[in-house]
Amino acid sequence: MAARRASGFLLLLALVFLRAVTFVSPAPSARAQRSVAVFLQATATDDTASKVADVIAEQLGVEAGKVTREATLTELGADSLDIVESVMALEEAFDVELPDEETTSLKNCGDVMDLIQSKL
Repeated sequence: MAARRASGFLLLLALVFLRAVTFVSPAPSARAQRSVAVFLQATATDDTASKVADVIAEQLGVEAGKVTREATLTELGADSLDIVESVMALEEAFDVELPDEETTSLKNCGDVMDLIQSKL
């Protein structure tokens, strides 16, 4: 009985190992969806960029001039709650919806500006 359990355990362990070794990347359809999202984004106009900067500056209590395309919200002093509140304020200001799956990959304020532009 113990030998049978041991061989069953070894088989299970081998299957788990084999699965881990053969897993290369997400399904092709998942990769395609990510690339489509990139193509849907547009470069923000000056008006959009300025309005985003104003909203973020107001939310974080910083000067609008510090909200550049390269700046991250963390660099501007935002914690996780500030980021959530900033996203909500941007949704309200632009009357758009910014789902979590779209906002979690954003790296800096320029990405936020571009995403909002693509929603307008």
